[in-house]
Amino acid sequence: MTTDASANQSEFWNQSAASKVFSHPLDHARFARTVARDAAILDYGCGRGRLCGELSASGFGNLFGVDYSTEMIAAARQTWPSLNFAVVDGSAVPLATASVDAVLLFAVLTCVPSDTAQRALIAEIVRVLKPGGLLVVSDYALQTDARNVTRYEASAAEFARYGTFRLVDGGVVRHHAREWFRELLVDFSIDDEIDLQATTMNGNPTQIVQIWARRR
Repeated sequence: MTTDASANQSEFWNQSAASKVFSHPLDHARFARTVARDAAILDYGCGRGRLCGELSASGFGNLFGVDYSTEMIAAARQTWPSLNFAVVDGSAVPLATASVDAVLLFAVLTCVPSDTAQRALIAEIVRVLKPGGLLVVSDYALQTDARNVTRYEASAAEFARYGTFRLVDGGVVRHHAREWFRELLVDFSIDDEIDLQATTMNGNPTQIVQIWARRR
């Protein structure tokens, strides 16, 4: 019997807060050309606040980072005490409708394995993002190397979506068919889809995809 994994694995991420590092790069030059310095920017799934810190150093001042891991947010506040961080429960964000100019969603969908939870998250981003606002998604498409294919196949009977698998330390993550990104972002116009090399949270080389999109 196949199942969807829980959308909220906050306990796993609390335990991993000191050791797991996502290093997906943001094209800061492109972002700066696209987004005004006084724009309201939401980093959803900010983890320990790396991207908010980088953007603050680049002159962006209206930043808000949220995550459902209390330990991640505690670390972010300790590192960047002048920035605004909050713990969220599930997908809901304490922001007004159409109040945000840009949203970053970096290595977040991989941590939210179920279709239902991903759709709810994107719906909340659509709610807070202004019409024409920017969304940058950085995440994992399905990999083709033997290590990952073996993990997909070993977990295929357990989870509803191929590409979802259980890590050795208990977390459940998902790699995505490319057409799923397009289905998920139906309320957005996709400007660009870029393939990049990155490193996983456990230090392994991987392929990622970054999507630059505008809310319709």
